[in-house]
This record gives sequence, C-alpha cells and structure tokens, in this order.
Amino acid sequence: MENKIKRRYLEDAQIRSIDEENRTVEFVASDNTVDSYGTVLPSDKWDLKRYEKNGIISYQHQVYGGCGKADPDDVLGHGQAFVEDNKLIVKATFEPADINKKADKIFKKIQFGSVKGVSVGFQPTKPGHWGDKEKGEDPDVYYFEGQELIEVAVVNIPANPNAVKRSIAEERQELEASRSTEENDTPEDPKVDDNPTPEINEREILTKANAAISLAQIN
Repeated sequence: MENKIKRRYLEDAQIRSIDEENRTVEFVASDNTVDSYGTVLPSDKWDLKRYEKNGIISYQHQVYGGCGKADPDDVLGHGQAFVEDNKLIVKATFEPADINKKADKIFKKIQFGSVKGVSVGFQPTKPGHWGDKEKGEDPDVYYFEGQELIEVAVVNIPANPNAVKRSIAEERQELEASRSTEENDTPEDPKVDDNPTPEINEREILTKANAAISLAQIN
C-alpha cells in the first residue's frame, strides 16, 4: 500500500468526558471493530511516538496548507493519545477564545452535541493482511499490522455521499492491489480499452458506502 496519510472517520463517535473548566474532551478515536472501509486498525499496534512529540487536534484535517490556504486557527489545540481497554483514546485540549475563536466555537458545539465526529490521520508502518478464517478473521476484511498516528481531527458529518463512495472505492482498489501482491499473482496482459474500468465489486462498495452514510446521518 502507498506510504501516504490515510484517514478513518468514526461514525459512532464516543465522547468519554468533557471538562469545561480545562477545555478538554476525551474521545474514543478508534477501536478494533471493522470500519466502513472494510479494514481494522488494531489498537495494540498503534505507534504514538510521533504524536507524542507534536500531538495536534485539527479541524477537518485542514492543517497541511495546500494551495496557499493555510489557516493557523484550523489547529484547534493539542492532544494526548493512549490505548486503554482496546481503544485509542485522545484527550483534546482546545485553545481559548482569545487566541482562537474557531477552537472556542468548535468546543462549544461539542458541548452542545451538534459536532462529535472524530477522524484519525495515520500512516501504515507494516504490510497488513487479509483475514484468515482459521484465526477467526473475516477474509473480506483487511487487517493493518501497524500504524503511526499523525493527527486527530474533529470533523463534521460528511455532506457529500459521492465523496464517501469515491474514497471507499479508492481504498478498495488499494487493498485489492495489496492482496494481489501478497498472493504473488501474475497480472494478465493488458487489453486495449478506451474506457478502462477498475476491477472492483461496485455493489459491495455502494453497500458499504450507504451503510456509512446512514450511520453518519443517524449520529
């Protein structure tokens, strides 16, 4: 799989606690369940060293400054990450209103309950594997073998269902390519096709996408 930042949105976000005085919120950012991408991020295989050095809480992952649109207020505060009870917990401390009005607004929206989604940005550190039935795993699920936490973002409910479907399709193609490599498959000779179509199970992708959208809308 490509060595790039990947993201996982937790539709069923859990807020463990809110401390109004200290402006902190504890989120369950990830666990061992199968996500809407058909993958698992094992809680015991998180590498948190990089995040410990510069743990930021961003808004909508808008912290990379692409196209000259960098906004320092998209960094809402700092975070601490740790694993507890097979869950990745992130304790977010939001900046005060006098230095970041956006952070203050997001913190108040979390208190109100209108914003509660979180997403982890990570990089795989080892090749993963497809589920092994003999180990009680689902063969249609991709299990990561190690991942480095890069950032944690507070996110809104996805507004564009097509964007969700597209990202799932791209992930599925990457995972299928990984499965092919692991099994040492020899690709067939390419056929001439003016409109090539990725070899993916479209029905399965749409089913997972719709399920993710439904969960997001419910929450």
